[in-house]
Amino acid sequence: MELNQEQSMEFKECVKRSLSPQANQAWLNSLQLLKITPSKVIVGGVAHKVYRYEIKTNHEPLLKKVLDELYPEKAPFSEKKFEYKIGGIANPKKVIQPEFELKEIPSTEIVEETLPKKIKSPKQIEATISAHSTCLLDSFIPGKRNLLASRACRAVVDMPGVAFNPFIIYGESGAGKTHLLEGINHELLQCKPENKTVQVAAEDFLNDFIVHLRLNKMKEFRDRYRKVDAFLLDDLQALLPSSKCQTELLHTINALRKKKSQIVIACEQAPTQIEGLTSGLRGRLESGLTVDIGIPDDQTRIAILESKAVERGIPLSNELAHFIVQHIKGGIGRMEGVLMRLGVHASLLNEELTIDLAKYALKDWFDESTNNSNPAQSSGGVFADETANKILQRVYVMFQITEEGLLSYRRDRKHSKARQAAVFLLKQLTSLSLSEIGKIVGRNHSTIHATLKKVGQRMSSDDFFLKQMQTFLLEFEEKTDSATNPAQKRSYRF
Repeated sequence: MELNQEQSMEFKECVKRSLSPQANQAWLNSLQLLKITPSKVIVGGVAHKVYRYEIKTNHEPLLKKVLDELYPEKAPFSEKKFEYKIGGIANPKKVIQPEFELKEIPSTEIVEETLPKKIKSPKQIEATISAHSTCLLDSFIPGKRNLLASRACRAVVDMPGVAFNPFIIYGESGAGKTHLLEGINHELLQCKPENKTVQVAAEDFLNDFIVHLRLNKMKEFRDRYRKVDAFLLDDLQALLPSSKCQTELLHTINALRKKKSQIVIACEQAPTQIEGLTSGLRGRLESGLTVDIGIPDDQTRIAILESKAVERGIPLSNELAHFIVQHIKGGIGRMEGVLMRLGVHASLLNEELTIDLAKYALKDWFDESTNNSNPAQSSGGVFADETANKILQRVYVMFQITEEGLLSYRRDRKHSKARQAAVFLLKQLTSLSLSEIGKIVGRNHSTIHATLKKVGQRMSSDDFFLKQMQTFLLEFEEKTDSATNPAQKRSYRF
């Protein structure tokens, strides 16, 4: 059904009345309802790609509700696909941030987006066919901790080179960084098959750099990575041993930004926290958007486990998924390993998947999780466990934080100092290893090692913090004097 101007104005007025007075209505100024078919709705007059993203993300449910009321005979609109055509009225008023500025379309008529007319090259066809469904952004299951990262990836796909450039995703191994990189790469090629993208691991980038440098073929190397529409780099920390390669990456990023190519980089820590990055590269990375993907919470891990079980045809019950998540910790890679084992029993041995079977098939991981569930006990028995608990309770009181705050990724001064104090005191007063301390405070071995270095730096510059630690150690020593031989007293190094 084609719609006339009067019907389009009626639609726009209904939408405007439904919006709150405080809501941004700039996207609505030139909006036009063009056509309604049994399967889709075509909306035109979207002046900018930014507005199209805003409508799809925030206002599409409202448009569907309004259309249900205006055209009940065509309902339900929730089942129809909405298409948005870029175009606008001559000299429209722009109410967007400068960094999102896009070229205006000076036509007074609705101008449809140009569809790709080039035939796919064999290489592009092969890349499209080989892309597995798990590479799609839609298959990434967001939770509370990674919702921002997921939505930012979608914005990058909708507005490559415009929204966030460079775009940095960081988080621990197994959190889903590579999945998001593959999803962005896949969907960029889906949107515009003629685009040229490069997704490369930092180690391969480094090896490629060394080979071309030795062969004196740097022009070929630069053409490979700079003449692209999107550059995606995984595991940035692999470049730390080579300052020359970091400098080359900096120049590559600068060249790509000039031609408005999208840059996406994944790493384990935020650029500000990575020791060994050159100042120039760190500064360039900090100029873009940096998001923490976080560690999936239990509910998200259950959803991921169930989703992957459906993909692989493994009959996993919700009860069994809860049991696995509660008893086996780790990233997404470990969850896939769990499913592989269970899948073997379900398919090759034709066994019903039950909790008892899971306990048997995954007993080594259950044993490990049981041993790691109380890491304070593993090195010092009951004494280490009690000492660690006393230290943590005192830190909570001293810095006025909660256990959840200590384990969180908050970086404000109070939580950072509390985390550093806990790591320092656990190291001084117990025989726990760095890995075991890391499990207590929710960090890995390398982070604990780096934290101890920062504690030394803070003590040399923060006298109050130094006195706090000295006081705590002296109090602890006095309390244990009655149970410890004076000759066995510890000597503390500051």
